[in-house]
Amino acid sequence: MNPYYQDESVTLYHGDCREVMASLSGEFFVFTDPPYNVGKEYKGWNDSMPEPEYLAFCAEWIEQVKRLAPEVCIYPPSKYYLSYWNMLGKEYKQIVLPWTPEGAIRGGFVNQYASLLTNAKPKERVKDVWYKVQMQGMGYFFKENNFDHPGYTSEDLTGRVLRYLASPEIPVLDPFGGTGTTARIAKNMGRKCVTIEYSEQWCEFIAKNRMAQMSFFTPSNTARTRQGQAAPNFEGFE
Repeated sequence: MNPYYQDESVTLYHGDCREVMASLSGEFFVFTDPPYNVGKEYKGWNDSMPEPEYLAFCAEWIEQVKRLAPEVCIYPPSKYYLSYWNMLGKEYKQIVLPWTPEGAIRGGFVNQYASLLTNAKPKERVKDVWYKVQMQGMGYFFKENNFDHPGYTSEDLTGRVLRYLASPEIPVLDPFGGTGTTARIAKNMGRKCVTIEYSEQWCEFIAKNRMAQMSFFTPSNTARTRQGQAAPNFEGFE
């Protein structure tokens, strides 16, 4: 399968991640933020599948992920949290991502956190609660540019995952490329990355725009925010 885009660090494929991953070999570290099946308006993707269809889809791509990656970190939807944990395995650990501003109200509760699931062994000492991470659930207080993508994953979060959980010598794989955040951060950190995106429009954005950018959020770098404000304060994280 020919890449849609490739440079010295990043290889981008356009297509269904299940088909693309079936053609890959080797060992990767996987970090991904999959579709949540909550009715978001993705370009060319149905985010409102019947639940059995969605879970069957998840089981297929998770099987491919397990084949390729001994260490994995997934940002699962809260609605299907238990289902993901069952598909991944009991050895997966929860990392909690809290925020203090008001969040979305669902079922009478004000959302104040999200979670990661990972089986990766930290590459240095790190807590299982990550404070002050830029998250879209922060609403007005979220200062990264999300490029109008409904499922944008922050550069701040991605930088922390790659720094603390991913072995630098192993390429990173993201089956749901979105705006190319994982590829951009991996490239900034001098790491190899393979990313897959279903939408050709977002593939074009990644290839022509995201790979040319240089501003980014990681714990070790100063970030430029959408409104020109200072980067988040990481005090208390380590």
